[in-house]
Amino acid sequence: MNIFSKVVLCVCLSIIVSACSRLATPSKNTNVGIGNYEEDLSDIRVKYDAKPLATAPAEKVPVKEKSNGIIAQFPQQVNSQVDIALDSIAVRNKNVRYSSGYRIQVYVGNDRREVDEAKVFIYQNFPELNTYLTFSQPTYKLKAGDFTSKLDAERYYSFIKQRYSMAMIVSEKIDIKKSMQTK
Repeated sequence: MNIFSKVVLCVCLSIIVSACSRLATPSKNTNVGIGNYEEDLSDIRVKYDAKPLATAPAEKVPVKEKSNGIIAQFPQQVNSQVDIALDSIAVRNKNVRYSSGYRIQVYVGNDRREVDEAKVFIYQNFPELNTYLTFSQPTYKLKAGDFTSKLDAERYYSFIKQRYSMAMIVSEKIDIKKSMQTK
């Protein structure tokens, strides 16, 4: 390698190293931080003109009297629109009957006698839990409870697991009204 190629190699390496280095070093000034960031964005923000509604003029209802005697007024129409929206949401929520939740799968097996014993165990020890028995030939599945949260299911699960070691928490669609009865 001749001297010219060594010089070219050094120049290339120095360019690469300088390109990879930081342009500015972080300062130790504690006054600079996210909490002190300031920028005027008023030129960029969208400006809206106050336009009257196309409907009938709203009634002004006095709400609060300020210390200087000026009465603050809010349109009655806004309150009525909010009431209508809340009523429609309440009606829609009353029609919802099922939700995703959890049940405890107590038993899975082929023996009808064992599934009946498990069902009696749940009725005697946890009368507030609803049981659900399904049969898909040749397997019986017994599930208990309607829990909206996994934490609620785990409280019962620890007791059931002591007797039925194969018990597990499974996610299912549950009846909301029945889940409110379980505490």
